[in-house]
Amino acid sequence: MGNCRDCIILFAVLFVLATLISYPSIYLNDEFISANQLNHLVEGTSPLHTYEPYGYSAYAESHHNVLCYTLALPVVSLPAYYLFSFFGDSFRLAVLLLWSALLLAVPVMVEVWYPQYARWRGIPWTRAAIISWGVLFVLNMALYRPFWFVRGVQPGDLQVYPEVAAIVFTGGVAFALFGVVAYLIFREIFESERWGLFGLVAVVTSSSYLFWAGNAKDHMLVALFFATALYLFTLYLSRDDPLWLFASFIAVGWTAWARPELGPALAAGFFLFALAVSVRQGWRRTGTASLAVLGVPFGALPLFVNNLGLSGNPLVLPWVAGYSAQVYAGISAGTETLQATVVKQFAPPAGDLLAGLYGTFVNPVYARAAGIFQVSPLSLFVLLLLFAVGYTIYTRRTTCIPRRDARILAFFAMAALLVMATYLRSLPWMPASPGIVPDMRYLSPAYLPMLVPGVYALKYAGFGAAEARESLRTLFWLVLADLPLIYVVLQALSGRGEAGQVSFMMYLTYLFLACAAALYLAVVLGKVRPSALARAVPVLMLCTLAWELVVDFRFATLCWDGYHFWVPAVQYVWYIQYWIFPL
Repeated sequence: MGNCRDCIILFAVLFVLATLISYPSIYLNDEFISANQLNHLVEGTSPLHTYEPYGYSAYAESHHNVLCYTLALPVVSLPAYYLFSFFGDSFRLAVLLLWSALLLAVPVMVEVWYPQYARWRGIPWTRAAIISWGVLFVLNMALYRPFWFVRGVQPGDLQVYPEVAAIVFTGGVAFALFGVVAYLIFREIFESERWGLFGLVAVVTSSSYLFWAGNAKDHMLVALFFATALYLFTLYLSRDDPLWLFASFIAVGWTAWARPELGPALAAGFFLFALAVSVRQGWRRTGTASLAVLGVPFGALPLFVNNLGLSGNPLVLPWVAGYSAQVYAGISAGTETLQATVVKQFAPPAGDLLAGLYGTFVNPVYARAAGIFQVSPLSLFVLLLLFAVGYTIYTRRTTCIPRRDARILAFFAMAALLVMATYLRSLPWMPASPGIVPDMRYLSPAYLPMLVPGVYALKYAGFGAAEARESLRTLFWLVLADLPLIYVVLQALSGRGEAGQVSFMMYLTYLFLACAAALYLAVVLGKVRPSALARAVPVLMLCTLAWELVVDFRFATLCWDGYHFWVPAVQYVWYIQYWIFPL
């Protein structure tokens, strides 16, 4: 029962957070595709062709007027769209009331379910939170203005973007579900609720997932399906039950529906890892593990139906069918199937791979983009873990890692490498592409599997549950006191340039990362106590949150079609900071 309560509270908190800083607008022109597909599904027109009502002619022509994504994101956004259609032009009010209800529910649930955490130094903070909620609710109602939903009423429909709103809302729900799954992953691996919470905070504050929760791209949906597959496979490794393995392969099939090029690599990698684990348990267990891979086609059924409906062939992807019909007047038999697409995806990269890796992980060529280690500095601790393990082997002739943990760490390392391998041919040009913003977004699924061994590196160095609690407490005060200060300094130094602020945060992050890495090595060598890391790790998390504020709040006006922030109070806070620091 307690586990369900944890998940309910975490879902509420994460959804409130995602909705707080998100605005239903199109950030990248690729989002025209999903918005148009959702519109065509609702209107009953072709979800494969025609860029209406979103997009512009040059972009449509560059894509041969083909809506070249699968229907995963539009289909899962249909419930939100129909929910909004029920409220019509008052759908923003419905979202605001839901957000307010969940915000109120959090302190109430803490008071009822966890009274031991409802006091801070004897002060009932939950009651103060409820009073503050009342003030905020009145303020939001006073500032509320509707988002128009019904087309054909407003002149030219210039402020009517219901499909974008539905997709962004769905992304917020996906983020909240993803966060719950991430918590369950860390809790299962570290066998502790406190470590589960610390791991969740590490994922939210050391990745771009919070950013992708607030726009109309499919990255959050892909992350949710991928995280589900990782969690189910982790349960298989921990509990040795083949049913979890079968369920994991089903989730791999879901991932393939949302991101077809990623699915085959995951299916092959998970299959080989399962065989390697089961081969020592006898031929029966090996055979069972082999049969579990049949979960992939079960999970990928939506993809096959998607392909069949759009191209007439379950193995021909939508963009292949659309491009072939527009450019070649037909699909080339045997050369444009799903198998051919997979083979092409894993072709050797053309270009300077080393330069591409440096740009991808450290310093992208395109100034507005951030590298993986800037967005997720804790991921670098994977490399520090290798040093720590090597040092332990040298001094003690053993790794001091339990066999179960070693398997899990190897699995997550493999999962991160599978994501990298999927896009290996794109790495030479990815860091220089203006479309790969604000981070290396196609590689964003790798944040979670990299952070698992990254957090484990802390535990390996003696960072215990007490240090995890101290880190969370330190991060809380840093967010309250230092995050606004960093934001103001950034606006004062480079208020009108996103590239300048991103670059400033890059150097600041790497400075603190170098200090934290040196401190970690000192802890491993026995020169410093592990408790020192409890103050260094939150600073790294703070740097990522500062970057998040820059790309997701300060420069919200860089978006295309769409509305403003969901929460009216946040919208007017943005107006105030815009008045103080105009663009």
